Amino acid sequence: MQPGVSRFVISLKICLLYVKIIFMFEMDIERGYHVKFNKKGLLIVTVLLALMLTACGGAADENDAEEVAKVNQGEVVAVVNGEEIYEMEFQRQVDRMIAANENQGMVLEGEEGDMVKAQIEDQIIQYLVQQQVLLQEAHSRGLEVTDEEVEKDLEMIKDQFGSKEAFEQIMEDNLFTEMELKETLRTELTIEALLEDESPEVTVDEEELREYYSFYEMQYEQQMAMIEQEEMELSEEEMEMMQLPSFEEMKEELRQQITMEKQQEYHMNMVDELMEASEIEILL
Repeated sequence: MQPGVSRFVISLKICLLYVKIIFMFEMDIERGYHVKFNKKGLLIVTVLLALMLTACGGAADENDAEEVAKVNQGEVVAVVNGEEIYEMEFQRQVDRMIAANENQGMVLEGEEGDMVKAQIEDQIIQYLVQQQVLLQEAHSRGLEVTDEEVEKDLEMIKDQFGSKEAFEQIMEDNLFTEMELKETLRTELTIEALLEDESPEVTVDEEELREYYSFYEMQYEQQMAMIEQEEMELSEEEMEMMQLPSFEEMKEELRQQITMEKQQEYHMNMVDELMEASEIEILL
């Protein structure tokens, strides 16, 4: 097992942290249905539409409101264990991912742009399905997130910016409303709770630590060889900063890295098992 080598698959917990990372202008699309992005605005949209109908229609009952809300959400794009995912949510995610890529300077035009957009659509529908599977599992275990927890995470994100205006501008650039962001954070925290509820005890032996350290040694030697080959002139301070710490100095950090990788691998196996056990129909 080597750090950064990709038998290591990013867990959904990390994927969901995209909600925070996107505001720092970082983007990444991973292979398969493991993708660094998130949104769960369907509940908010449904509630708002139902409230609007109730306020305007007066005589409409709750079931009628829900049916109209469903119509306004567009066609069903996927069904997960009997629960429907709608076109509105899917398209909102697609638009958000395209906007984020364009904010990075990518030009999604022509044949190549169409290919990227098609990949984004495929990634998003797979992701929404996976998200729904995990949320269903979390709810079946009685795992819930409080409003206070959501507000705390929201404030942490806002604190990353120097002003309210800067935060609102990033929200606008990435097609988020504050209500959507709150619901996204609720989803993130719910799935985090599920992963914590299903976290294995991990042991790391000395051999694994030394194997990991040898990878860093190899990288350091390659870096030094490149500096020598390029005849780069570095100050004593720069050379000192580049020195590889000893095995003993890095031991605990290495243990944490290996532990995290093992937990992520366990969680990805758990996700795969839940996906396989689910009844999933994609209608795109």
